[in-house]
Amino acid sequence: MIASDQTPGGSDWISRRLAELERQVRELQAGRRLEAATIGRGGLTVKGGGKVKIEDAGGLSVTGSIEAKGSVRFRDSNDAIQVYMGPISYSGVPAGIGWFFNRANGNRALTLEGTDPNSQFMTVRDDSGNIIFSDDAGTGQGLARPYLPAANFGISLNAETYPQVPGVTSSTFTSLYENRTYLTHPRLRIRAYVGSDVVGTTAEGRITLDGTVIATSTSGWIDGIYDVPGWGTTVGFSKEADINLQVRRTGGTGRAIGQVYACYGYRSP
Repeated sequence: MIASDQTPGGSDWISRRLAELERQVRELQAGRRLEAATIGRGGLTVKGGGKVKIEDAGGLSVTGSIEAKGSVRFRDSNDAIQVYMGPISYSGVPAGIGWFFNRANGNRALTLEGTDPNSQFMTVRDDSGNIIFSDDAGTGQGLARPYLPAANFGISLNAETYPQVPGVTSSTFTSLYENRTYLTHPRLRIRAYVGSDVVGTTAEGRITLDGTVIATSTSGWIDGIYDVPGWGTTVGFSKEADINLQVRRTGGTGRAIGQVYACYGYRSP
């Protein structure tokens, strides 16, 4: 038997060693479970092809930021990719960073793509894959699709054409131009002319939206940006509405005439 004074570390060396081993085992067990763990300075590094997997209705809560230098994929319960953000390529040629969002059936809904990473474009697609909206990659400004009307032509006002311009002799407001449209913007950009076909006749005109007057003119131009009454409260996106140009003669013997040259949706201030 070894004398107590010859035992390494003193007489209680064995008990202290066992206590240390028990402590290490507990730490290893806790580390394997990583329950209620805190990672401090230096962070957490996963190597050798490892991954962090969340299951059993677990979750990830982030109050700071997430950085990724590879790609990010979100999959559905069938393991199909619903959202992808990361490097993209065409025929094996890298084309920078892009992203796509898929519908539940796997068809594309939104993308950021393009063969040239310096000239990418964003798309919105229907369920058949058709691009229904995209910005213009070639110039970096404006729309590529959809193709929108670029003009609203009216009759030129001159001595030759005045007799052809629609007009009225009534002293009460009468509609000259009528249009039924879907409202898509909170304001309307309108340019219209109200006048008379002969000297000495005066006229008054107005633009109505579903019967509410939004712009007026006493012989001259209606030319401005006008609010859609009730937008966001009683009137919402894609509501059908009637837009009319109405005129009346206020003096003289000629006709009160009118012409619409532009009418389109406009953004809020």
